[in-house]
Amino acid sequence: MQRGFIRNKYSVFIIFLLFVFGSGEVLAIDGLYFNAINSRYLGLAGAGYALGGSPVDVALNPANLSLVKGKKLEFGLGTSIIQNRYRDRFQDPNPELVYENDKTSNVVGPGPYVAFKLPVTENINYGITFYVPGGASGGVDKITRNTPTGESVNQWADINLPGPLGNSKQIKESNSNTFAVFKLVNGLSVKFGNLSLGGSVELAYGTQKLNQKYYDITGNIEIPGQGYYYESSKNAFALGGILGANYSFSDSFRIAYAYQSHVGIPLNGGYSIGTNDPNYYRKTGVSYTFDLPEKHVLGLAFGPENLKFALDFVYTNYGSYLRKANQTLEDPWLPTPLGKTGSADAHLNFRDQWAVILGVEYKASSSWILRGGYSYNSPLVKSNALGGTTGGFFSLTDIVSAGFSYLFDSWSLDLAVSYNIPRKTIEGGKGTDWDLSHAVGSLGNANLTGYSYNARAGIPSFSIGAVKSFD
Repeated sequence: MQRGFIRNKYSVFIIFLLFVFGSGEVLAIDGLYFNAINSRYLGLAGAGYALGGSPVDVALNPANLSLVKGKKLEFGLGTSIIQNRYRDRFQDPNPELVYENDKTSNVVGPGPYVAFKLPVTENINYGITFYVPGGASGGVDKITRNTPTGESVNQWADINLPGPLGNSKQIKESNSNTFAVFKLVNGLSVKFGNLSLGGSVELAYGTQKLNQKYYDITGNIEIPGQGYYYESSKNAFALGGILGANYSFSDSFRIAYAYQSHVGIPLNGGYSIGTNDPNYYRKTGVSYTFDLPEKHVLGLAFGPENLKFALDFVYTNYGSYLRKANQTLEDPWLPTPLGKTGSADAHLNFRDQWAVILGVEYKASSSWILRGGYSYNSPLVKSNALGGTTGGFFSLTDIVSAGFSYLFDSWSLDLAVSYNIPRKTIEGGKGTDWDLSHAVGSLGNANLTGYSYNARAGIPSFSIGAVKSFD
């Protein structure tokens, strides 16, 4: 009973952890998205809620569609490279249980986008965009750990590996994850003198696959009966909305507000327990909703025509949605000390986040526009939410960026880079799901102090795009 509880508590936590973090690939100022949808705003570190002037405004502040002149098509591709370093160690009087990991990884997350803006009347404008807010593949590959009970591999897994492989008290574990969110957004802006109001409806689709495996200490033999696999269904659609407003006091000063609603994506599906062994194998449906939180943005844009400043204040209420996640199984096959259950919780411990973003756009000539930006973001979580596959953005608070546009004929070619600067190495908290899952021994007799872990990351991002004007 205790052995099954430890194993399954760990697996459920990993599933939820990767739902939310995608192993650190899905990143931005609010922890779930890329720093910006398009190349222009990436060069401004994500600022632009009051500045406006791009077709993708339909997905940010739809009121700003009134600032996009004429008919325009925009498209491009952004990508982030998550440079993560994860380290842990276990100390114990028994030398057979001592180990240390130091893993680095580079994970690429692509973010394509396409947007179209069309004037309907002199004061009404329509916009539509399809884009990928974030997503990639990643995970932890064959890190050393002890068996959850501290027994030999053969005793813990009830198998018969030969010699030192079966007698070892240590194993390798891997978690592979593929996660993505896609959005299709339609919206309108209506202009009343100096005031513009806008609204959009967004259709969100999510997809998730997770595969967890255990191996012998050499990493060559997969241990049967100990694997887990999850895949979301094909019907993970949800609706959300965006409301926005901007008011121009003059040609050189504008203020704006945007609200993005909460979206609950139904990532229902199925997961298998005890794969590769008919004695342990179980498969059941899973009910789970992935919550994209609400967001409020107050933006300012000021400066003459050739030198614009954008200042955005962003608030995202993660604490209302992602402090804890719950997964409900169709069949009560998850063992706990109190018996088998069909419900499991993961403690994500998110808290509300604030961000301040400053962007500068300078029109150097009729052909060149230069950009730069900086963003400060309050820490999304403390050490009580750190895990082995989520170290990436816990250490991130600062973003710097630069970019440019080259204008020719009816085209604008846009390029930008940004860098999420590592604040520091984050030490994992004691008593967390991740920490307890690495305790060794039976429940009530575990080494709860021998395990320690930390992580940090740096994230360079790149984007190239183009805008075509038809007027």
